Amino acid sequence: MTIKTYLGFDVGTKRTGIAIANSLTVHASGIETIVHHKDGSTNWPQLEKLINKHQADIFVVGLPLDEKGKEQEMTFIARSFGRKLEQRFSKEVVFIDEYLSSSEAKNQLKWHYAHKNADRADVDKRSAELILQTWLNETRHD
Repeated sequence: MTIKTYLGFDVGTKRTGIAIANSLTVHASGIETIVHHKDGSTNWPQLEKLINKHQADIFVVGLPLDEKGKEQEMTFIARSFGRKLEQRFSKEVVFIDEYLSSSEAKNQLKWHYAHKNADRADVDKRSAELILQTWLNETRHD
């Protein structure tokens, strides 16, 4: 049996949260938040280091849809990020609805850390974890 590695991404214009999982444990863990350039462009050098370090087989990108399941501006940005990942690394990219992942992450972190304002980098990392775990729960991993 071959164990596959998966990386999940919560894409933002300021930061991107990243989580990792594999087909053996099927459990996502947030690992890092990459801070992007001040002009809003993706920090590809930092992302490449992390991606090369973990050698993922599949990338899972959260797709921010609104409460009615419709696309919005961030949906376009997430799709563009996913296409660039696929082009740069020649790996499969899958998209999954991430509606409310950031809200859920904030709620979890507020409860966990018992303070009202969770750190944004922690929220992005936890959001990536929720996105990846949702995909893992909805997908077979033979």
